[in-house]
Amino acid sequence: MGIGEDDLDVDEDMDDMSIDGRLHNESGEPQTFMVTIRNADGEKITSDEWEVGAGETKPVSAVGKPNESRTVEVTVDGVTETETLEFGVEAEPGKRAGYVEITYTQDGTVEVVFTPPSVGGAGLARVEEPLYEISEPECSGGGDRDPLWLCENMDTEPSLAFDQMATSSMVFANEGLAFDEENEGNRQFYAVLLTDEDDLDRIDENTGDDVGELIEGTDFESEVLLAAQTGWGLGSETPHFKRIEETDDGAHAFGCYRRSCGGTGDVTMRTVVARFERPENLNEAIVSLTFDPKYLVNFEAGEGVVTIDGL
Repeated sequence: MGIGEDDLDVDEDMDDMSIDGRLHNESGEPQTFMVTIRNADGEKITSDEWEVGAGETKPVSAVGKPNESRTVEVTVDGVTETETLEFGVEAEPGKRAGYVEITYTQDGTVEVVFTPPSVGGAGLARVEEPLYEISEPECSGGGDRDPLWLCENMDTEPSLAFDQMATSSMVFANEGLAFDEENEGNRQFYAVLLTDEDDLDRIDENTGDDVGELIEGTDFESEVLLAAQTGWGLGSETPHFKRIEETDDGAHAFGCYRRSCGGTGDVTMRTVVARFERPENLNEAIVSLTFDPKYLVNFEAGEGVVTIDGL
């Protein structure tokens, strides 16, 4: 949906468009976000509509440039809010320079703010090349090889102490990945940070025994849970965390796919759940997952489902 390119006032140069947007729907019903963005000269550079499910977040790529301003007009359910934002940050090659956070609240109001990377944004490229050597071992006649070869040379320190379990069964009750034909062939990722007892309502009651025991055994006074869900592929190719590093703003988990010879013949979502000691600050949780010898993906808890086309 939205307007066509001929309706825009200016064709924006996409160079340095390293500020993304995130649409947060805190209400109990799906909402349509109508967003128009103008540059400092008042020229319309973006105008579109996005459907965002109840309680979900939808990412929007490339809405602004560092050291420039944008006027953002948002209408949700008949409520309109307009804010002029100054993006007073410096561009760094390969990194996000921040986020325009657009929130439709439970009270039916619209909020528009800019969040620099230092206070919530990961500041990382969505997809990048792993910064360590990866060599794919051959499958022997018996089909044996280390299934964690994608992160064999990944650093294990520094790391918080953690336990993890992975599954190809359902984990989340009413959120996360949902297969449809439009997503077939795409890679999708989703992360959730569970920090208190109330968050357990987000877990499906039929979660498998091993993962369920890990979740139920969490002491939220001293521990938290990070779940990373991926799709779509073999149920045997589950995600695995190699380390979980404490950061100034929370935690950053690093890992890879478990990829053995052969494997199951199904196509499904896969989830890893890690329980780790509660960091001093807990404003964000980032996952960096190597899914191919040439590529790793960065995604955050709270940013919604991330879809990558063409890789």
